[in-house]
Amino acid sequence: MQPFPPPYTPPPYTPPAPAKKSSNTLIWVLGGCGCVSILAIAVFAILLLISLSSGGTIPPDKQAYIGNWQGDGVTLNISGDGKVNWRSQKGNASKSVENLPIQRFIGDDFEVGVGPFTTRFTVQSAPKMIAGRWTMTIEGTTVTRDGGGGSTPDDSSTGIPDGGSSSGGLRDLKMARLTGSNDDDMTFTSTFDTSDTKITCVIYPTKILEGETYGTRWYAERVPRLSRDKLIGEVDFPTITKETSRLTGIRLSLTSDSGFPPGLYRVEVIRDGAVIGTTRFTVQ
Repeated sequence: MQPFPPPYTPPPYTPPAPAKKSSNTLIWVLGGCGCVSILAIAVFAILLLISLSSGGTIPPDKQAYIGNWQGDGVTLNISGDGKVNWRSQKGNASKSVENLPIQRFIGDDFEVGVGPFTTRFTVQSAPKMIAGRWTMTIEGTTVTRDGGGGSTPDDSSTGIPDGGSSSGGLRDLKMARLTGSNDDDMTFTSTFDTSDTKITCVIYPTKILEGETYGTRWYAERVPRLSRDKLIGEVDFPTITKETSRLTGIRLSLTSDSGFPPGLYRVEVIRDGAVIGTTRFTVQ
């Protein structure tokens, strides 16, 4: 008879050692995160370059904002393609914006920037003609616009419009809307509606001489879906006679049965084949 075997005593429990992580796996994880970060930065940089390379949009009713403006310690340039350059120097404090596109207009104000990073410019007084100069109050400073660009003055303006030019021989040049069947019934304005089918340029020469010839060339200067500075019409006045030399002004109208698309237009006034003045108007 075999003796009863001694009680069995298992060896002490030893937990298994944790599995070693593969260094290759760790490197792959870190590398993957790095690639994602680099890709995100690259995409953002591309979007930033695209935004900076393309300007904003200037609506037809905001064309008067375009141009070079100067005031007390302030310079502002708004280009035709919507790029903004701004510098303000007040004492030791200076602020600047360089070549950023306009994102949108909010009433008279406008925002510039890229993506979510925008700066809003507060316009207390929108561009208007005062004493023969285009004037605007922006960020609390009144600025005036250099000659050239933009649209023509409002109904209260007198003289050759700023934003146009004259080489002599004109004492006034205005745009007008005929308000009745009689051509003498008209309202001076530089802003027209798309429903207007007849737009009139009124020329006031310093002196009208027998034998002279007057005419106009009409251009779509900045009109969506039309090439820039597209010639859209030419209107001539009959050669000045003894009777017509007594006129104080000459009216030349461009008509379109379907009206005119919104945008900025320019009219050149020609005397004896030479341009003696230009003016601009907007359709909205």
